[in-house]
Amino acid sequence: MDWRLLIHPDLPGYRQMAIDEALYQLADFESAPVLRFYTWQRPTLSLGFFQQYKRVVQESFVVHNNIDVVRRITGGRAVLHQWEVTYALVAPLNGIFETRSLQETYRLIADALHLGLAKTGLDDLSISMETASDTAAQESRLPQCFVSVSQFEHAAATKKVIGSAQKRSRDRFLQHGSILLDFDLLFQNGCIKKPDPTIEKKVAPLNRILGRRVQISEIITNFHAAFESYFQVRIQPSEMTTEETETADSLEPVYRSEDWTQRGCR
Repeated sequence: MDWRLLIHPDLPGYRQMAIDEALYQLADFESAPVLRFYTWQRPTLSLGFFQQYKRVVQESFVVHNNIDVVRRITGGRAVLHQWEVTYALVAPLNGIFETRSLQETYRLIADALHLGLAKTGLDDLSISMETASDTAAQESRLPQCFVSVSQFEHAAATKKVIGSAQKRSRDRFLQHGSILLDFDLLFQNGCIKKPDPTIEKKVAPLNRILGRRVQISEIITNFHAAFESYFQVRIQPSEMTTEETETADSLEPVYRSEDWTQRGCR
């Protein structure tokens, strides 16, 4: 079965999150996996499902700087989406993903992402296999995603390149993640109450490590090709179905609401 490719540039964060959840809700054993790439209309801080808004978000800064805040349905830590491309893969747990554990699914997607980074010119790259050190344990308690490299995430000279998170049920999963192109230290740390002052030394934006401006279209082309090559499938350009669009429409008010964003309640 061919996979589907969706590309959604420059939409508000609440819309992007609504689309991700709509695709996840509607995935079943008969549906094709969906690979999606998207960008954000303006800087947006996304919180992991379990993070507490009041403990993480520096509200005065995000309001003053017109930064949106959304909450994801996936776990993990806060990510400021600014200069990046976000990927998402939504798939039923059949075919190549059948009987795969969460860790095994992460590893498969990590290998595909690794190939995409190589196609973009990043050769000096490793996939983390361990996060058990004392330092990693301490960093895992910090609120920002990019302060440490988790298992099956990518590092260039120990610096994080892509941050990912996954939601999973018995028959489907959603994994999405941030492919970092550049980095604004003021915004990254300003929107967080207890930021890591050393975060700039822990991230590897592609523009900086490759010494050139990487185009969004280049990322999409290279990673599309990488997923096709790694999973040995065709991934055909597609549009959202009527049901997917209507489901996203129904979810959008949730992602726009303070009740969901600030308390995580439904």
